[in-house]
Amino acid sequence: MPRLYVSLATWLVLLVPALALTSPVGGPAIIYLTGLIALTALAANAIRRYEPMDFRVLWPMALALLLPLACMFITSSVRGVWSGSELEKLLRFALALPVLWLLLRAPQQWLKQIQWSILAGAFAGSAILIVTMTWWDRSAVVEIGGRYNAVAFANLTLMFGMMSLLTIGWGTCTRWPRAENALKLLAGGLSIWATWLSETRSSWMLLPILAMVVLLGLHGWHRRHKMFCALALIAVLAVSAAGIWNFSSRMHMIQSDLQGFATSTDRDTSFGIRLQLWHASVLMFEKSPVVGVGPNNFRSELLQLEKQGIVSHTVVEGYGEPHNDLLAALSGYGLLGLISILALYLVPAGIFLRRLASDDRVIRVGAQMGLLFCLGYCAYSLTEMMFRNMRSVPTYSLIVVALVALTTPRPGAAVPPKA
Repeated sequence: MPRLYVSLATWLVLLVPALALTSPVGGPAIIYLTGLIALTALAANAIRRYEPMDFRVLWPMALALLLPLACMFITSSVRGVWSGSELEKLLRFALALPVLWLLLRAPQQWLKQIQWSILAGAFAGSAILIVTMTWWDRSAVVEIGGRYNAVAFANLTLMFGMMSLLTIGWGTCTRWPRAENALKLLAGGLSIWATWLSETRSSWMLLPILAMVVLLGLHGWHRRHKMFCALALIAVLAVSAAGIWNFSSRMHMIQSDLQGFATSTDRDTSFGIRLQLWHASVLMFEKSPVVGVGPNNFRSELLQLEKQGIVSHTVVEGYGEPHNDLLAALSGYGLLGLISILALYLVPAGIFLRRLASDDRVIRVGAQMGLLFCLGYCAYSLTEMMFRNMRSVPTYSLIVVALVALTTPRPGAAVPPKA
């Protein structure tokens, strides 16, 4: 395979984390450009026969990346309603598959440089949040950088910050080890501070996932030492949870929101609106459990539920999605949709989980980063539509395939001896 195809696709994909929170067009441009490069490389390989066309290694990720598109075709055929925007969004997942085929031919050392792009994304996201929350408010976040709402922006900022901390496990990669580690620690600290300033509640779900990923990655540790580490992490999480709950006014609002929702005195609070949307999504699923009602019919279904008094007029006017990716798939595409969205998260997560047992430290740390990314995205999708717009699809799909390629063992690669 000519090196030009591989190098162009690799270095473009490595830009994605840095552009995720700073540019609304960077990710979409890269998914189309790298997809074109990969498809061209596949065509050239079929004609010139540079190497055997063996796709067996791709099948798990092919299942994850192509299943949402297949579900859309099934539901649209049954319902007779087609959406160009939905088709384009799911095609972006599918385009990541040929990109993965090309990235598997990139040297591991190239792919390892994704750590600097993730570090840049953590610093950029933190700076944008800190400045925005200092000078304006949460509503202004959607007008800056990648143009996500405050919740999704804070989620990704904290994600990149914690992934930067995990890269310390690779050891230093420059001639300035202290400065390098200090930068990664600073990125993690700033991402926590920025997330706190954003007053986003759901972002903190990442912390217990991070603790679990750290414990799973303790390769070669004695059981006793792992237990001590687990106890220390539990103590840190308990202190963090107490601090977040006691000093965050938005956390205290959850209790009052639930009371208002239960007594019907005020159902249109932040949390109350979510509960109404989630209830409506379940009712839509019950109406069509196999193929769903179709994502474009969500608002019209809400109108029917308003007439029954199940949701308020505020919900119908202001929301066209359920603030939950899993429930959006369940209501829009039925059980097939739920399976497809879970496959997007859990298939690569399973790949990374198996690779945590590797004796290669580069693979093991890369697998920790991938597992945190997939499970974190899945957790965030419970309270926010992380795939609400098409800009977020390249962010997820290209980072996942880059980490899958990074953690794939290379034939003939030397495995470092165990300590």
